[in-house]
Amino acid sequence: MKRIGIWVNQDVVMSSVTGVIDFFTFCNKYWQLIQHSDQLLFETQLIGPQAELQHGPFIIKVEAADFSQIDILLIPGFYAYNSKDLLRVSQELLPYKTELQLMLQQGKWLGAFCNGTFALAGTGLLDGLQSTSVWFFKDYFRQMFPQVKLDLQQLVVQQQSILTGGATTSYLNLCLRFVELCMDTAFAQQMAKIMLTDPNRTSQLPYLSLQLAPQHKDAKLAEIQQYLQAHLAEPVSLEQLAETFAMTPRTLIRRFKQHLDETPMAYLQRLRIERAKSLLENTLWTAEEIMQQVGYEDISSFRKLFVHYTSLTPKAYRQKFMFEPQIHCCPVSAEQQGSAA
Repeated sequence: MKRIGIWVNQDVVMSSVTGVIDFFTFCNKYWQLIQHSDQLLFETQLIGPQAELQHGPFIIKVEAADFSQIDILLIPGFYAYNSKDLLRVSQELLPYKTELQLMLQQGKWLGAFCNGTFALAGTGLLDGLQSTSVWFFKDYFRQMFPQVKLDLQQLVVQQQSILTGGATTSYLNLCLRFVELCMDTAFAQQMAKIMLTDPNRTSQLPYLSLQLAPQHKDAKLAEIQQYLQAHLAEPVSLEQLAETFAMTPRTLIRRFKQHLDETPMAYLQRLRIERAKSLLENTLWTAEEIMQQVGYEDISSFRKLFVHYTSLTPKAYRQKFMFEPQIHCCPVSAEQQGSAA
């Protein structure tokens, strides 16, 4: 039996904790069903710095952090959305670095997902390794942990005995990977079916959105961004953009790199793809029609760029993210309409 410790504190996202507990409970129940036994595969326990937590209407009992008593440590997400809070999260496990190193030396496992990856990276145990994290906190992660090789293309990254997962519900795929490692692929495949989890959901790229990018306070740069947004379908060159805003191309590039960590043309490319994604989600236009609306002329090049930024073809993206029209669950009767009038 594998003993799993789930790290919790006052700011933990409870759904990511209860979701993990339920996942491994389902594993136990399914195993008992097919084996006709009472054997447990996994045992979960909550560990952390406090003995008791008040989380909404719930009182949560927490055990002292004894890492010698667990085989797997999982670090979930926390309610931390700015640099100050993420810095606090990054220091959460630093006092336990020696114990975590010992776990790895003993062949045990560490796992983190959502912004729990900040807590794991803060120990230095990810230095020099690949890791994924929350895609909308990528800039914070890179600034705080330059020694970690951030890879947002993968939903789950395994490096030696450390697994990291992406945003929010990536814990499902992270848990699946642990089940595969502790059991076998066939058992993990069956659990994926039971939990309605796509085992081939391997990338975060389809979910990336500029709308959740960190904000800056550069008024001139914000003006340039608005200009690019308004001229998506038009040919725009670096030289013309620099001239429009009375600066040299070099200064323009430096400004973009400083605040957005990319060049003006790369940013424009992402804006166009973002607009294409929105049109695929909200219209029935063809890929050719959408291509023209976002400033491209060659459908083959457009498709290649779209796949590069999202890992999906335009058709596959629409199938995944377009909401189908639904009949309202509570239609208003004629009598109700009359009384409302």
